[in-house]
Amino acid sequence: SAPLSTSLLAGLCSHPGCIILSSRTPWLPGGFARGRRFVHVEFSVPGYSQRLALWEHFIKREDRTEQGQKALTPLDSLNLPILAGQFLLIPEQIRDAVASARDRALQEGRPLTDRDLLLSARAHSNPQLSSLARKIEPRYGWADLVLPDDQLDLLREIVATVQGRPLVLEEWGLGRKLASSSGVTVLFSGDPGTGKTMAAEIMAAELGLDLYKIDLSTVVSKYIGETEKNLERIFGEAQSSNAILFFDEADAIFGKRSEVKDAHDRYANIEISYLLQRMEMYDGVTILATNLRANLDEAFTRRLQFAVDFPFPDEEYRLRIWQTLFPPDVPSEGDLDFALLA
Repeated sequence: SAPLSTSLLAGLCSHPGCIILSSRTPWLPGGFARGRRFVHVEFSVPGYSQRLALWEHFIKREDRTEQGQKALTPLDSLNLPILAGQFLLIPEQIRDAVASARDRALQEGRPLTDRDLLLSARAHSNPQLSSLARKIEPRYGWADLVLPDDQLDLLREIVATVQGRPLVLEEWGLGRKLASSSGVTVLFSGDPGTGKTMAAEIMAAELGLDLYKIDLSTVVSKYIGETEKNLERIFGEAQSSNAILFFDEADAIFGKRSEVKDAHDRYANIEISYLLQRMEMYDGVTILATNLRANLDEAFTRRLQFAVDFPFPDEEYRLRIWQTLFPPDVPSEGDLDFALLA
């Protein structure tokens, strides 16, 4: 993964046969006179069309059970474009995910389903992120989220944006015009308890992606450069995890700091810029959550693609929340006055 020493490289070049060198990062040989030519071949992460073809290829491969029976899965019964679009997996991971999905289906004695493939794709993504962030298992659906129609429509638009990225950016070719990645960046702002985390859970469930919550107050360090190192570790692991990153307590790093008055302000701005830069480079979905939108400098928040305000619920919405929390099956004396509580 690191460039070879000049002496070792010179010795290899004296070999008369073919030589193949591999590296995780690109590098150029130098420091000595050589008479051999180097041909550089880059093996990048497969694009959407390649990933879709790989899913189809591995699913269509001969799949015989231990009893010698053959299980055929019609491709038109599976939503493979969603898998290819949501999960940036390499060929080996796709192969293993298909095999694991077949194991699950065979164990339960039924044909292969989208859910089998979805769960296996998540399982074969990078699992190391759990050591740096807390994984949240979604428990809610759209019916549990009580918000004004404008906010609900915007949340659904975000989900549709994530689902439609492969078609628009890769198949239609618009991604070639973008300077940054195809990631989606979102700001959630509102008082505690107004539904920010719940909305993130619902989006993760709708997209079929893992959700990891990072408390930014634990990431920010008073030591210069440590905050950036902490963020780099998180994004480095997340890059191959295909997960939604939910940064809570964004007030710990964001604030009205654009006016530099001292060294602390200057480094605070560096931390903010670094976080936004890594969010823009991340190919997945990142969400910043804050309790106080007024404390965020607009120069920074303008770099985020979506901003959703979670208002404090008025009496009408408080009534709907009470009614949602108490389904009809909950035993009661019949005298619960939700209107009074609201």
